[in-house]
Amino acid sequence: MARVLLDKLSKHFRSVIAVDDLTLEVADKEFLVLVGPSGCGKTTALRCIAGLEEATSGEIHIGDRLVNDVSPKDRDIAMVFQNYALYPHMNVYDNMAFGLKLRKFPKAEIQRRVKETAEMLGMQELLNRKPRELSGGQRQRVALGRAIVREPKVFLMDEPLSNLDAKLRVQTRAELTKLHRRLGITTVYVTHDQMEAMTMGERSAVLDEGKLQQVAAPLELFRHPVNLFVAGFIGSPAMSFMSGALEMRDGQMWMRADPLVLRLSEQHSAKVKGLAGRQVVFGVRPDDIYDRSLCPPIPTSEDNSATVTVDVTEPMGSTVDANLRAGKHELTAHLDADTKAEDGEALEVSFDMTKTHLFDPETKSALT
Repeated sequence: MARVLLDKLSKHFRSVIAVDDLTLEVADKEFLVLVGPSGCGKTTALRCIAGLEEATSGEIHIGDRLVNDVSPKDRDIAMVFQNYALYPHMNVYDNMAFGLKLRKFPKAEIQRRVKETAEMLGMQELLNRKPRELSGGQRQRVALGRAIVREPKVFLMDEPLSNLDAKLRVQTRAELTKLHRRLGITTVYVTHDQMEAMTMGERSAVLDEGKLQQVAAPLELFRHPVNLFVAGFIGSPAMSFMSGALEMRDGQMWMRADPLVLRLSEQHSAKVKGLAGRQVVFGVRPDDIYDRSLCPPIPTSEDNSATVTVDVTEPMGSTVDANLRAGKHELTAHLDADTKAEDGEALEVSFDMTKTHLFDPETKSALT
């Protein structure tokens, strides 16, 4: 069993706490993404698993073995770095075979593994080339191939796609996902790109300032963030937030963020029952704001609609991203391409109130 268990892991660099009491389990054969902004501790946690950093406190288990005092070469892991870390004087074959040669594998076994991996990654024609003769995407495949030939218990990947252009990043992202399904090797993948976290991981662990904020399946993070940080970090374009207050009117719960006054859904009202008068942070995702004139796929009324001002529109082809303003509040909407929204003009929009969010402004925790 190749599970990875971090039990109250902490890593301090003098007065800086890079990882703070992190407890996290990666199941056998799982693809788990560590995601968060730069400096949140995700790479440090990965390096602790690899043995490249010594934990200040806590335990690290790989399989059934405590590995805190085990050297990196004996942890049976393979790591893929952001900068590829290929040997420039070696061709592709030798780069992939180098680790096996160091471990004294028989020549025939090395040839078999390299050949099979090259075929798997579509690199048969590249084996005699030097790294300088390869594109960025090809170099990344070599780095992956070097890890795969090891047949380790665990893959550790540190932002391996960040040096690729946008188109190649999307393509390689899909290839990595298919590769994991084929090999079934436990994988911990570090990225600051929340789109990678949403599309690749079976689960994603969101870190901020060294602390674990939430770990869940990607759609769970998107639909049910536990706090303001996760809500604002997951999703592109990001969720919009407004400070407001809850009001009880004629037996119904409303959210007022002047000039917006919106009635909460029955489900949300039940969760904040008894909190009338309380200050809240109202959150809405761009996909849940509609141009009311286009007959949106939700029931619309004065209770879930408002007139806003369009600041900037950005045509995206099949959709239009619009920056909206309601009083002092700014919103981002992902509108249908047929919208009549014009910069500087008024627009009537409707909100899908069943998918909005409420947060406590003091604790930052989700209320709905």
